[in-house]
Amino acid sequence: MPKVISVLEELEDFATKFESEGREIITLQTAVHRLELEKLDRKEDQNRHKKELEQIEETWHSEVQELLQLIEKLKEENKQLKDAIEDKETSSSQSPVPTSSGNSTSVEEIQLMIRLKEIIDRQKIQIRALRQQLAQKHVDLDAMQQQATRLAKLNATLRRKHFVSKRQADQLRDEKVNLETLLSTKEQEIKQMKEHVYHTNNNSGTTTTTYNNNNNNNGNANDENISDSPLCADMSKSLIAELISPDTPPGQLTEEQLVERLNIEGKMIVDKHDPNRPHFTLQELRNVLTERNELKSRLIEVEEELLVYKRAGIPKPRYIKPWDEAPPVQGPINREPDEKLYGTSRSNLGVKKLKLKCFFSRDLIIFKLDQGLTSVR
Repeated sequence: MPKVISVLEELEDFATKFESEGREIITLQTAVHRLELEKLDRKEDQNRHKKELEQIEETWHSEVQELLQLIEKLKEENKQLKDAIEDKETSSSQSPVPTSSGNSTSVEEIQLMIRLKEIIDRQKIQIRALRQQLAQKHVDLDAMQQQATRLAKLNATLRRKHFVSKRQADQLRDEKVNLETLLSTKEQEIKQMKEHVYHTNNNSGTTTTTYNNNNNNNGNANDENISDSPLCADMSKSLIAELISPDTPPGQLTEEQLVERLNIEGKMIVDKHDPNRPHFTLQELRNVLTERNELKSRLIEVEEELLVYKRAGIPKPRYIKPWDEAPPVQGPINREPDEKLYGTSRSNLGVKKLKLKCFFSRDLIIFKLDQGLTSVR
């Protein structure tokens, strides 16, 4: 039986490894596909931003060129006006009487200069505002890129948690199905045992009358035969002691008392010399199962963290202090204890042995019950 258990454990380990490797391959493929999509999205965003920046630069350059052309034009006009003013001054110095038309043209030229200066100042303010908007857009673009990276990391963590919860749900569903099947089989067995006990209680009247007649005819010789028979040896020792005790001989027992003593409904017959008898209570078994479930969930979380470390290429941290290093061993080495050699695998094996012991004890109880009833008959 231990070989079968070890083979089953190895098969289970191989199945879990194969399943974990398949899931890891699937997750890696999905991660590669997701990264490719993110890369394409980033390229599209970069191209779009580049196009927008190029358009903004083109518009800015065109506006700058227009403004430069306007400035050159204004400079030429200003130069022409200066030349005209100088010519007028020279002409006015030569002719002492100024004309009213010359004054009107000079006023108009001054107003035109003032208007052109206002236009230039306004355009300078617009250029400064456009530069500020361009810088703000650069800042917004950096912030959006940081937010995109943060959202990608959050999405990866959420997917990992979803995968862990999905694995836990699958395991819990499988355990639920196994427990339901086991519960249905146990209910059927309990129903069969109740029917068997009911039939034995109905037939107990005939067995008590025949048993009393045999005791009255045979006496002490019958007691020796009962004690030496192989069927009686399989019965419980407490039941045999009560039936053949000198204080309450079987001949003096009534039918109701015998039925009450032989009724084993709600009781359990256990051979104390059987090494496979149940050694644990229901509460201890529940504690072991809860501890196993907690360890399974913790193992899944550790596996996911290990996968994350493998993907990131981060080496496993090792905290080794120089003073903790032991000197080289010299001479013969003592044998290590099983707890240190096998670790937690022994605990899992103990849980499986506990389950097998419970199943064997149940079969032993049914076998003892059948043999006890046949011996009474």
